[in-house]
Amino acid sequence: MTVTAIVGAQWGDEGKGRLVDYLAAKADFVIRFQGGNNAGHTVVNDLGTFMLHLIPSGIFYPRVRCILGAGTVIDPASLLNEISELERSGVDTSNLLLDRRAHLVWRYHQFLDGARDRDGKLGTTRRGIGPVYADKCAYRGIRVGDLLHPQFLRQRLEEILPLKNHEMAFYGLAPLTLEELLTEVEGWRQKLSTRIVDSMLLIREAVRSGQRILLEGQLGIMRDLDWGIYPYSTASSPTAGGATIGAGIPPRYLDEVIGVVKAYSTSVGGGPFPTELLDSDGERLRETGGEYGATTRRPRRCGWLDIIPVRYAAWLNGLSAIAVTKLDVLDSFEKIKICTGYRIGGQVSNDMPDTVTQGQVEPIYEEWRGWRSSTANARSWEDLPSPAQDYLRRLEELTGIPIRYISVGPKREQLICL
Repeated sequence: MTVTAIVGAQWGDEGKGRLVDYLAAKADFVIRFQGGNNAGHTVVNDLGTFMLHLIPSGIFYPRVRCILGAGTVIDPASLLNEISELERSGVDTSNLLLDRRAHLVWRYHQFLDGARDRDGKLGTTRRGIGPVYADKCAYRGIRVGDLLHPQFLRQRLEEILPLKNHEMAFYGLAPLTLEELLTEVEGWRQKLSTRIVDSMLLIREAVRSGQRILLEGQLGIMRDLDWGIYPYSTASSPTAGGATIGAGIPPRYLDEVIGVVKAYSTSVGGGPFPTELLDSDGERLRETGGEYGATTRRPRRCGWLDIIPVRYAAWLNGLSAIAVTKLDVLDSFEKIKICTGYRIGGQVSNDMPDTVTQGQVEPIYEEWRGWRSSTANARSWEDLPSPAQDYLRRLEELTGIPIRYISVGPKREQLICL
């Protein structure tokens, strides 16, 4: 397998970065294909614990080229800060490259993001991601490659900034000046210009020569712009289809799609979440699993594993395998539940309802015996307690997709490969 996409099969925060970090040991490229610094991928290795918000999770392997693809949106100030933090920890970031087609996040995007979601109903991270994608579609975006053309970039800002200041005035926000933005741009240009590339040239040659490429997504199927819980969604596609577009790889070259599934369910932000637990079990999942956003530190909503989104993701992504993460978080539970369907108005459904109806469904649960013992030292299927094996086999049965990886802790070695 030369091109593999790693995608989220729930609401996000499934542990994609943890899997990418493991698989990157044998990769030549890791490409982030969508989203921006609203993501939070946690990686634990010999150098420490790292929260990556934009930089691909293969960054810890110097020989692996890490690319922020054309489908991403880049906040240069945040990116430079992330680079500095990694380098202070002894990580060589010279292998990080930016595709010239990725769009830039400006301060006005962040201000407008926060102003439009003042009541927090959408649960935006306020990083400006939605507004920059909106500008991209409205032909008001500025791309990373424009940093290399100062006069052209100035002209673009002269055209765009009055419109943005007008929008901000509607929300009572102070205007930005052209000169302060141009001063900011000059710092970005000096520090990032050597990293800006036409990634297609690199990727095309890599695919043709059989090099190994990992496509790293952020968020999950339930936050997809088209197929997720709109309008509580992100502004791009975290699916395998989105991966080929955002990375610049023709779909026919995609060899494998691995869906990452947390052993229970979590969600950050607004929108329906059918299996949410507002009791001691939900609090226990949150505290045991450390379920706080890596980017925002907001507490995640927690619940039992909901198989409906996973099965939905399996079809839409064409999953060839599943990676189950955080199995160890369930170690202390006496009983564990799996949602296998929804009761809607007296009818039972195994399919994904619309966003409004999702907020009204009653989950239908199967109850499974817990294993009440630690899985943290398990390194093979045989090491897992039999009730844990039963739980995982049921996940395979319900999705029809084989499990290939099982995470029993955050460290690289705490991953069972089947």
